[in-house]
Amino acid sequence: MTAATNNFHIVVADAASHTRNLVADVLRSLGYYSILHARDGKELLEMVIEYEPKIVVTTSRLPELSGLEFTRLVRAGHKNVSRLLSIIVMTDTPTKAFLDAAQASGVDEMLVRPFTAQAMQVRIRAVIERPRPFIDSAVYVGPCRRRRMVEDYVGPRRRFVDPTDDMPGASPWESETNRQAVRSCVTKLSELSLGLTPGDRSKLRAIYSATKETEGIADETKDAMMGAAARSLGRYIMAIGATGVPDPEVMSTHIDAMHTLGILSGSQHKEREFLVAGLVRVVDKKLGRTKVA
Repeated sequence: MTAATNNFHIVVADAASHTRNLVADVLRSLGYYSILHARDGKELLEMVIEYEPKIVVTTSRLPELSGLEFTRLVRAGHKNVSRLLSIIVMTDTPTKAFLDAAQASGVDEMLVRPFTAQAMQVRIRAVIERPRPFIDSAVYVGPCRRRRMVEDYVGPRRRFVDPTDDMPGASPWESETNRQAVRSCVTKLSELSLGLTPGDRSKLRAIYSATKETEGIADETKDAMMGAAARSLGRYIMAIGATGVPDPEVMSTHIDAMHTLGILSGSQHKEREFLVAGLVRVVDKKLGRTKVA
């Protein structure tokens, strides 16, 4: 993270010091260093008033003021606290009732514990790079709820994802918001791959990281084909190793296919499957693993 990107406070709120320290360690590993700790809801409110943080990461069961109560207070306009404050709530019990309540309170993102550093990074980047439009109506105040919760998934990568409102039954990845997020990752991949030279380990690591980021968002939004394409590229990069020289054709074939996957719709599932199958064959051939019929 650059200094400009990271020039803000994050408040971590939980009654248990070891939990606060764990979350803080994960945030620091992601490049965020201005971290404040709150032990209860009263302390959390005092900190957001005094320090005006950009993000709050709070447990749902915070003493004196729960994570959802805090969210409702902020969205209602508590003192000088910005109603646009990004709020990520951690929970151990992602029941449908709780997730519905979280959605109604105006929470930005959810984290189901235990979670990975990658899951935390996805949510932090979501509120920083892809903030939702803010809704201020008579019945709801908070980030746009067009990113709904996927009710049948309660794994550690859970967050608000977007089934499209105007496409009943559509998969979350078909939401334009989610497609834009994945396209942004693929564009980053494309830019990083330009001018890649033999022995440039730093750039190759950056490409691999961008590949894993694409895979993470694809998995989270249930885009199986995009996730498989990213894994295929990641498999190739891992196989050649840091000292290997990636074949430009393999790189460009994957990136072109991923751009195309970002355009094709769910009704073109066979075309998407065909693209991914082709990528697997390309990597198998390059790695000398072509199967004999």
